[in-house]
Amino acid sequence: MDKERILEKLEWLFKSALSAPDPTSEEFKEEQFLFFENYVRFLQDNGFTTRVLLKENEKATAESQIKIGDLTPEGLKFYFYGIRKWREKYDRAKDKKKAINDFNFIEKKLKQFREQ
Repeated sequence: MDKERILEKLEWLFKSALSAPDPTSEEFKEEQFLFFENYVRFLQDNGFTTRVLLKENEKATAESQIKIGDLTPEGLKFYFYGIRKWREKYDRAKDKKKAINDFNFIEKKLKQFREQ
């Protein structure tokens, strides 16, 4: 597996017609920055990363990304198991800001993941 392979880069979302009605809007970008910050910190706080991707008060930018090598083997599994599901929940949500901050959802996913 190529550790340099990029799993996600925020800039990609801002260029995709599938991302939102207007993926270039400031509101959409701010939501994506916050969501990225939330799940990267969740991954870091739970020992799923191989390095610090975002420092404590650091903000995400369009260049923010996650590579395969940034995640532990367990972290990569959880990224696909939980983080991607959180993203799907966000994509379907009527209240996007609520979905971005729904740590109950990702905590449940973490519990399920660890029980497997």
